[in-house]
Amino acid sequence: MRQPPAFTACLVLGILLAIQVSAQETSPAKGTEARIADNHATTDIVPAKSVKVVLLKSWGVTSVWEAMKTNWQNFGNIPVTIDDSTYINSDFTYQDIVNSKANVIVLSNPAGGNRAYSPAEIAAVAKYAKKGHPVVGTFLVLLWGSTDNRGLAPVFGLNATFQYNGAVAISNLFKKTKQNQCLLKRIPGGSWQSNGYPYTQVPTAGSWKGQLDEAIAVADSDNYVGVISLYTAPTYTGVYISNFPEYNGGTNDEQLLYNAVTCYAK
Repeated sequence: MRQPPAFTACLVLGILLAIQVSAQETSPAKGTEARIADNHATTDIVPAKSVKVVLLKSWGVTSVWEAMKTNWQNFGNIPVTIDDSTYINSDFTYQDIVNSKANVIVLSNPAGGNRAYSPAEIAAVAKYAKKGHPVVGTFLVLLWGSTDNRGLAPVFGLNATFQYNGAVAISNLFKKTKQNQCLLKRIPGGSWQSNGYPYTQVPTAGSWKGQLDEAIAVADSDNYVGVISLYTAPTYTGVYISNFPEYNGGTNDEQLLYNAVTCYAK
């Protein structure tokens, strides 16, 4: 039997090598208001779904959530829609959250806006979370003046009996305490400067160190006066960010919040 010519074998090998080459995706450019860096490229996220984010009773509409309605594609490949109007200023029931079809619910500085959660609303948040929906909370979620939402603390793996100081000023320089966390993806380096409102909720102990109960810190500011914590429950994830990144925040703040709503959505 005759053997195939040598040049045919070379041609086949060349074709096999050529089909292994893939084009590298690049991140789209963004305007000066949200200054996206080259290392924020989105090639390492595989889009699995779109994520609907619903803000429940919160301080009010903020710049970063508004910007994310149109700028989400600069931070990842998973489309994000934001509803920051339906329940942001109103009471709600468990069935209301179900009807919203939220993948993720957000509590954006509710106590800071004097938005008190009733026991029924706290139970509704906890129940919806346990059905497999992440919850993200920012800034004065738990206590501010006479507005006491500490019943929400266990949703984030925190202790509902702790007392909290009011808004405490911080440098807003956050340092990563846990590496390779999805929550901190594409935030460059070991630390970053938040441009959000530079104050934090903090226990009366003066820092979050030793006060996180079942949650873990993934980043802190000013030796744990400010903290970003992660609670991995059996069926959902609770993210708590103790400053107010969505209030006039910058690129890293938007990246952090994008990660918070896309990393753990099912």
